[in-house]
Amino acid sequence: MTQSSRLTTYWVTCADGLENLLVEELQDITQNQGAVITEKKAGRIIIQGTLETAYRICLWSRLASRVLLPIHTYELEFTHDARDVAEEIYEGAMSFDWSLIFSPSSTFAIRLQTEREIKVNPQFATLRAKDGVVDSFMEAQGRRPSIDTKQPEITLFVLAGKTSHSYCLDLSGDSLHRRGYRRYMTDAPIKENLAAAILRMAGWNTQNNSFEVLLDPMCGSGTFIIEALMIKTDRAPGIQRQFGFMGWHGHNNTLWQTLKDEAEQRHAAALQQPLPQLYAFDADWDAVKATRQNILAAGFEDLLPHIKIEERVLADWPDFHLENKKAFIITNPPYGERLGDKTSNRALYQGLAWQLQKHLPNQHAAILASQIEQADVLPLTNTQTLRLMNGNLPIYVRTGDIVNKLDKAAFLANWQATPVEIEGAQEFANRLQKNISNLKKQALREHVSCLRLYDADLPDFNLVVDLYDDNLHVQEYAPPKIIDPEKAKKRFNLALTAIRQVLGLPREKVFIKTRAKQKGITQYEKQSEVSKRFIVQEGNIRVFINLTDYLDTGLFLDHRPMRLRIAAEAKGKHFLNLYSYTSTASVHAAVAGAASTTSVDLSNTYLNWSKQNFALNGLTVDHADQQHQFFDADVFEWLKEGHETYDLIFIDPPTFSNSKKFQGTFDVQRDHASLLKRAMNRLSNGGTLYFSNNFRQFELDDDLATRFDVQEITDKTIAFDFKRNQKIHRAWQFRHL
Repeated sequence: MTQSSRLTTYWVTCADGLENLLVEELQDITQNQGAVITEKKAGRIIIQGTLETAYRICLWSRLASRVLLPIHTYELEFTHDARDVAEEIYEGAMSFDWSLIFSPSSTFAIRLQTEREIKVNPQFATLRAKDGVVDSFMEAQGRRPSIDTKQPEITLFVLAGKTSHSYCLDLSGDSLHRRGYRRYMTDAPIKENLAAAILRMAGWNTQNNSFEVLLDPMCGSGTFIIEALMIKTDRAPGIQRQFGFMGWHGHNNTLWQTLKDEAEQRHAAALQQPLPQLYAFDADWDAVKATRQNILAAGFEDLLPHIKIEERVLADWPDFHLENKKAFIITNPPYGERLGDKTSNRALYQGLAWQLQKHLPNQHAAILASQIEQADVLPLTNTQTLRLMNGNLPIYVRTGDIVNKLDKAAFLANWQATPVEIEGAQEFANRLQKNISNLKKQALREHVSCLRLYDADLPDFNLVVDLYDDNLHVQEYAPPKIIDPEKAKKRFNLALTAIRQVLGLPREKVFIKTRAKQKGITQYEKQSEVSKRFIVQEGNIRVFINLTDYLDTGLFLDHRPMRLRIAAEAKGKHFLNLYSYTSTASVHAAVAGAASTTSVDLSNTYLNWSKQNFALNGLTVDHADQQHQFFDADVFEWLKEGHETYDLIFIDPPTFSNSKKFQGTFDVQRDHASLLKRAMNRLSNGGTLYFSNNFRQFELDDDLATRFDVQEITDKTIAFDFKRNQKIHRAWQFRHL
């Protein structure tokens, strides 16, 4: 019997959690080869087969980490201390003639793994294993091989156990997850064999032609896209790389070349079959470039017409035209440190969930998460969850079908005026109903779902009613002291009854606050400990609103036209947002393609909220990311200390501020000229600055018009739902003369 046809035992290793999938794959690879899987252990499958079996696994396994050939076992008589373990490893290595395996002219390296019970210094034990191999060569040949820890021709694997030490030849050499195509990397990439395992688990394979579209909306360096292409085109994952058996005395090069030729023929045949349309998106332009370059490095240049590789954030998905088509969505969101905190991580998954339901209902998905709570946000049914290790990081893979969005039409689209009789509040009910009827058509035409329905239109009902999708935010202006409190309370309760009847909303959909004039830091104080956060859409973005905790909700409705104006002008520009609040204007700019955004606010609460808004739209905000920056600072000091210039600036300061972080006070009438002069120093030539405020008696300093090109644009920034209150704010456009 020749060496190539002799049955031999091999160890095939894999990442924890992949054992069952690897067994299935090995059975596929070795069918009709006479190979037999004899044992399944944690992270290792033991298989008996021929040399061809080992070669086929090295060439074709997408899931395995290494293929090991056990060479020598050194039995132990009893357990020693840590120092003795290292010496036993040396003795075991020394007791075998390694010149039978490879030449002294070859370079080699040792990889050591110890069973859990073994206590030994791994660096020292590895050194002693190397010494044993070298001394064995010196004894047998009088020559010794050299060490090369980076690119060795031979890799030996040593498993130190309690009763024996095993010495193996690593036929794979480098880990099998290294296919050779990933030349360009992004943060926290998933290993290629894990990506292939997830694709296999989710049903993406050579034989399954049901998926006509594949989407990775946060593609990173393109690993999922490339692995999917390799599977679909029957491309052997090891076809481009070198292996550890090539310097082995037992290597059969003729057999190896035959298997490689067969692999090339299989790939060529698969390329004749129709391919699905693939989409690779990422918010990071560097990731988009890395994906394109890695696809080229993988040899798929001719398949680029089937792949749309684009810089897109979550909020900017196109119409995938999936009529009667089946799609598969797979992605590895930038979880963990890149987003900074758990809340921002959750926000990203909430944004992804919203997009999946909107664009891809009933399609199939496989999404990675670093915490099970993130996966639980995903709108999937018929789910499976697999826990894996990506290096040292535990990850969860949730697969399933995307739940069809409860695609209720916009609340306003369903609302119809109906007769309402409210004794004591009939006039208010009539006015509210009339306002909604007048606003409805334009709101639906402009896709506006967050708008003002009523703002103290009647003197006896001094309150504000705002609609956020299908939630109501009702603010009562505190009555003057001359009004009987009981009478005011009764009137307000009547108004609430009318509001619920006119809009047809249950009590839990109506959130009530009392709005008194704020002094000092009370404007920032929490009003409630029971948070009610919702996601709403404005234009092309989604943002979090909070209807309970603070007087303001996180979205100033009257500035909607200004924010949309900024979005229309932001593409390719560097945008600065001063007194940024929850940074909704910055999110608009970022999603619209701003070159960078910078948001400055004195409140950490609002800056954290801002980062969650960014994450919700698929925009990462880690410390290394220079594209979107946030500064917890006093605006005056920040403007004074910096030197960068911006193409587009937005300033919407408070009327008055007395933060405990701020030395002194800010008064918009008193201080706006100084503020604007400093800000204009940071405006680039040809740039635009927008300034607004809601102080009713505000007057712009005359000196500003002599220094700059100033135009009042208030009438262009008042939304249709604020036409009844033209004094809600005033706005100006500034440019350099």
